[in-house]
Amino acid sequence: MKYIRLLLISIVALAFCMCGVTLLLPSNVKVSRAINLYAGSDAVLNNISDLSKWKNWYPGFDSLELTNTESRNGKMITAEVKGVRLRIITDNDSLVTVEMKKGARPVYNNWRLIRYTASDSLTLQNYMDFHFKWYPWERFSGLLLDRSYGATMEQGLKNLKTLYDKTAALR
Repeated sequence: MKYIRLLLISIVALAFCMCGVTLLLPSNVKVSRAINLYAGSDAVLNNISDLSKWKNWYPGFDSLELTNTESRNGKMITAEVKGVRLRIITDNDSLVTVEMKKGARPVYNNWRLIRYTASDSLTLQNYMDFHFKWYPWERFSGLLLDRSYGATMEQGLKNLKTLYDKTAALR
């Protein structure tokens, strides 16, 4: 009986320690990547704000089928892919925000175009915002997000750069 009580107290103490450690981890995580583009490539956001054009540059999208689509002004602004609902929330000349929703909490994927007045280049920044509750498993999963999403974000930015370098060469 005393060993069972020791085991229960140890499990409770370990659980409190894990919760305490995870409270030190951030509840908001931002995974970000950026790439420089030729200054004439500011139309790059048109490829991002139209979900039907993602097959040209977004890794893995070339073989996926978009379902439950909705278009406005000639652009596909809402679609569903493999149970994930994609919706363009913000679309202007410097920012495109896509809400990716599977389940209750969405993830926001943003592309920001940063212009420099005295330079011949633009910076395209892709960042994703993740918000976590206090649960230890959610906070620990935040440590792995850069590794799981970073490579896809980098490849997408490289594909956009290649696409727009070809376009700039044709001009």
